[in-house]
Amino acid sequence: MISDILPEHLRPFQALETLDLSDNHISALRMASFPPLPLKYLHINNNRIVSLEPGTFDNLSNTLQVLKLNKNRIAFIPQKMFKLSHLQHLEMNRNKIKMIDGLTFQGLSALKSLRIQRNGLVRLMDGAFWGLSNMEILQLDHNNLTEITKGWLYGLRMLQQLHLSQNAISRISPDAWEFCQKLSELDLNYNHLARLEDSSFVGLSLLVRLNIGNNKVSYIADCAFRGLSSLQILDLKNNEISWTIEDMNGAFSGLDKLRWLLLQGNRIRSVTKKAFSGLDALEHLDLSNNAIMSVQGNTFSQMKKLKRLPKMLLSLCSL
Repeated sequence: MISDILPEHLRPFQALETLDLSDNHISALRMASFPPLPLKYLHINNNRIVSLEPGTFDNLSNTLQVLKLNKNRIAFIPQKMFKLSHLQHLEMNRNKIKMIDGLTFQGLSALKSLRIQRNGLVRLMDGAFWGLSNMEILQLDHNNLTEITKGWLYGLRMLQQLHLSQNAISRISPDAWEFCQKLSELDLNYNHLARLEDSSFVGLSLLVRLNIGNNKVSYIADCAFRGLSSLQILDLKNNEISWTIEDMNGAFSGLDKLRWLLLQGNRIRSVTKKAFSGLDALEHLDLSNNAIMSVQGNTFSQMKKLKRLPKMLLSLCSL
């Protein structure tokens, strides 16, 4: 039933490293709520916090490594709110944050992961994550973001995982990935993408896993995946792909290391001889839940590592 954090109540605990105040009735965090303590882990999940006051955590700047503020009512993060040079993990899931201004997270130079899921985020301003030069994981799933631009990705040079599933993304700007070319995993499941242009993934030569399942993709440009030389898993399930596989030659050219290709639940009716040319390393190909009526002969002959094809496909082609 704790409703307030008073510094005099915490001051006696001079050796305290972990403080969990979750599941209480705290409604505000004020400047100097926390006296100087050697705290490493601070959890204030599932309270009633509406606002954050700059300076709240300043006394913990030398030691705090993990801060969790999930399931509160926070609607706005003041600029330079977090002056925590040792913080590595910050979670603010299930709040009410709709927009993030530039420089909001300046002061978190050691941060490795940031989670702002299920907030209803609509807009990320240019430089929203500037200053997070060491961050490796950014999770923004279950929000209302509509596009990916280099403006809000500015400065994320060490980013390795970007999770954007369950948003409303319909556009990837041509130069979106200029500042985060170390990405190894990109999750765009359950968005509104209809087209994959030849510029959609430029610069992501270290990408290993790309998830674009459950979108509305019906068009894939000839060079959409060119340059993804490290890609091993490509998930395109439950889209509206049809003519891409039927009429294009080498839609997946350049994916020399691709091991998994998931195309189930699309609108593919026929597979041409060159549809999968260049996929010599492919081990798993899923074409289930399509309406495939024909497969040209020798379509899969170059894929020596392919482990299994559905009987339905085997009956339609001669390998």
